Amino acid sequence: MRRFPFVHAIGTFLLAGLSVLSFVGCGAVGDLVFPRYAFSEEDRLIGEGDPTVLVIGNSVMEFNIWDHAAIADVIAKGTGRTVRNNGESGARLSAPESDIRSQYRPGSWEWVVMGGGANDLGDECGCGPCDVTMDEMVSADGRRGEYPSFVRSVIADGSQVLVMGYYESPAGASTELSDCGPEFEELNRRLEAMAHAAGGVYFASAADVIDPTNRDHYFEDLVHPSVEGSRLIGEQLATVINANSVD
Repeated sequence: MRRFPFVHAIGTFLLAGLSVLSFVGCGAVGDLVFPRYAFSEEDRLIGEGDPTVLVIGNSVMEFNIWDHAAIADVIAKGTGRTVRNNGESGARLSAPESDIRSQYRPGSWEWVVMGGGANDLGDECGCGPCDVTMDEMVSADGRRGEYPSFVRSVIADGSQVLVMGYYESPAGASTELSDCGPEFEELNRRLEAMAHAAGGVYFASAADVIDPTNRDHYFEDLVHPSVEGSRLIGEQLATVINANSVD
């Protein structure tokens, strides 16, 4: 298995603190953000030739990149396509300095796979009631807000869009995400409504494959996906892509 030298040299030190620091940032401690230069072009580009799938989002998408086992790596393996992983820890829709939308570049993408919203709900509402932020991201009917507006612009560029929904926290765990369940469930409902309302948009909820009773699906911080968790999510997304692509 290929490993990049810089991140693995500091990996043990950084990851040891994940029980206190959250990559997703759904709590007062905020996000532990890897500098983007730590991940080389080789790490972010999976496969040979020009990429046809772009993955964007927050740390859930970036997680396990150091073992070449991120969700994007699994998508590449499952679809046989070259994938570009632009996911970045700490990214959200309501932060100009780290906007998920800035990870997108127009190109000949067959698919754009995206996830996001946890950092917005956590940083702005502490995973409590979050009506204003939620409505700004995506309205109850899925037709208005930052998410639908961005998705429409990507579709206009000629890509299909696959949106990933969030999974539950482990049963009985106490983490920064433990109180996020109702908000994540509502966000997933709205994102699914968005997918139904727009042509060329698909939705897949990671909650369908990550089992809250199985801690092997979670990293040590009980927030992010383990390698097994990333595999399950990536295979789920790859299945959607394969079922809805014209080769």
